[in-house]
Amino acid sequence: MLLLKILQQFLLPSVFILLFILIGFIFLKRKKIGKFLVIVGIILYYLFSITPVSDLIISPLENKYARLEQNEFQQTNNIVLLLGGPESDVLRASEALRLYNLKLEKPLIYIAGRNFLSKQNQALKLKNYLVERGIPNKNIFLEDESKTTFESSQNIEKILGQEPFFLITSAYHLPRSMWIFEKNNTNPIPAPTDFKCEKSGYDLFDFFPKANNLKNVDSAFHEYFGILYYRFRAW
Repeated sequence: MLLLKILQQFLLPSVFILLFILIGFIFLKRKKIGKFLVIVGIILYYLFSITPVSDLIISPLENKYARLEQNEFQQTNNIVLLLGGPESDVLRASEALRLYNLKLEKPLIYIAGRNFLSKQNQALKLKNYLVERGIPNKNIFLEDESKTTFESSQNIEKILGQEPFFLITSAYHLPRSMWIFEKNNTNPIPAPTDFKCEKSGYDLFDFFPKANNLKNVDSAFHEYFGILYYRFRAW
């Protein structure tokens, strides 16, 4: 698993673009390939860092499932909240909080996952975050053993079986998550949040490079790689 994580890092644009440019500079004085790699690296950096291209890459993932509307809340009384990272976790927890407060029958929330390398219990931190905002401790359960989405799906299947549940995660992560959970005989209902691409039009400033756009492209590449990996495993 660690080897796979390392391989994924080298497939992210922010990493392989840097490698292109570094290798290009090494050979810049001796071979035409050096100049070629530097130019290609700079062009890729610009393209992946502007909003229209970033949105084009991540939007197919985010557009697959729409945000939950209030008239859909009656489908289940269970919520599974997948962990993803400090920034996205707060947004995912906010969606769980929204569902909880708008449902007349207060749901049970299962927080699933833990950081692959960190020793901190991120699931417990997120539980405390929700408790501080009014959700009773008895309504929140931790599944803090799983290191991947696949392991989360296996552990949730042991807890909920075929009971339906709202699956909360970032919109770009939801297509892979839904496929994995359904493959492991659970009954998830998509509840996307943390949308990265919500603009209806672009202006001049959207064609200036932004670090956040490159970060979004990294996230999209990570998901596309993950989808291919799990589809290949399923054959």
